Amino acid sequence: MAIKGELLLILIHSSIKMPRGKCLTELEKGYIAGLKAAGYSNRSVADVMGRSRCLINAYTKNPELYGQKKHIGRPPKTTSRERRMILRAASNSILSSTQIKTQLKLDVSSKTVRRVIKKSRFIRRYKMRRAPFLSAEHRQKREQFARAHINTDWSKIIWSDEKKFNLDGPDGYRYYWHDIRKEKMYLEQRSFKGGRGVMVWACFGSKGRIQLNFTPPRINSDIYKFIMRRSLLPYIKRHRRDNLLYQQDNASSHKSRSTMRWFQKKHISLLDWPAHSPDLNPQENVWGHMVRKIYQNGRRYTNQDQLKKAILEAWKTVDQSLVDNLVLSMDDRMFKVIQNRGGPIDY
Repeated sequence: MAIKGELLLILIHSSIKMPRGKCLTELEKGYIAGLKAAGYSNRSVADVMGRSRCLINAYTKNPELYGQKKHIGRPPKTTSRERRMILRAASNSILSSTQIKTQLKLDVSSKTVRRVIKKSRFIRRYKMRRAPFLSAEHRQKREQFARAHINTDWSKIIWSDEKKFNLDGPDGYRYYWHDIRKEKMYLEQRSFKGGRGVMVWACFGSKGRIQLNFTPPRINSDIYKFIMRRSLLPYIKRHRRDNLLYQQDNASSHKSRSTMRWFQKKHISLLDWPAHSPDLNPQENVWGHMVRKIYQNGRRYTNQDQLKKAILEAWKTVDQSLVDNLVLSMDDRMFKVIQNRGGPIDY
């Protein structure tokens, strides 16, 4: 009984707190051994220590195995070697789980392959963003452009672009397994995809938006100059004291001799734009804003008139704050192009 009294006094006057819901400490394990040696039941030990009876029972049943993790559920269907093979095959790959299974000749389901990939800390399922096809020469010229314009006043630039809107919704994305330890993959495109739709030319600057123009599917030099006379020229004349530069891509109708002579005759200064660089053009971000408005909730259109009306409504939602933020992003775009050695950037 003397031993019991001493242990009780130790527990009552001890400054050590006995936390609930946590694993037993080494000191607590010693207390339990002493109380059990003194003849205490598990219930009495739990009451004295302020711990649950289930916890005391679990410990006293097998003290040596207490605290060791138990494997719950069925054993994995794949070996550690097979799991490494799956992760190597999925790393920055567009292969589906079924294709990975077939390629590696695994005797498991596609769902098991996906489960292995999802447990990885590094691999995630991403949409492959579109990016222009870039040769070594394209990359070099993009980097040269970025270095030459790292301190450019982008508020002086008028941004332009054409886009095709389809009746049945925007072009889809390709998904891939992205390994966060590796560079992102991009879906390279060389031209517009087919399908019924509407071609649009739009333009904006820090001074505001210019009237949107619907164009034929193919724009030649004469049509392009007509658009410039009707929309661009009045805008430049209104802001003639600002010495604005006009940005356009390198489409044949834009760079033809007759078009270039017209620009020279009208005293319109052009920004020397690198080929295959839509990711540097903030007008692409305006298109993205409009696409979300036009096709929200999976909307589709039965004719071109409906689509044109939706495009005009979306164009009205492009406010000046969006324009200002896009202009401010240009310095960061130049920095990222230099950092990426002329490669595509996430814009």
